[in-house]
Amino acid sequence: MELVRQIDTNPVRRAIVQGILGVCQALSIEVIAEGVETDAEYHTLRAMGVHYFQGYLFAKPAFEQLPVVTWPAGCELSETGAGI
Repeated sequence: MELVRQIDTNPVRRAIVQGILGVCQALSIEVIAEGVETDAEYHTLRAMGVHYFQGYLFAKPAFEQLPVVTWPAGCELSETGAGI
């Protein structure tokens, strides 16, 4: 989660994540970005090629119930209400 935090403003974190994504792509490993909390983090990771996300931006944890999911502005899923 620490690599995701403020990835939109931190070039060192972006470089590290880009390298990890390259290795994962070469090995056919799907990546889930965990701990996404802001629209800027989501859009930066999306632009880097990440397709799966988890974090407070989408839903707060809920006990014994399914949380309400919200989609970031500009997310193609926010228009349809569909899930990933």
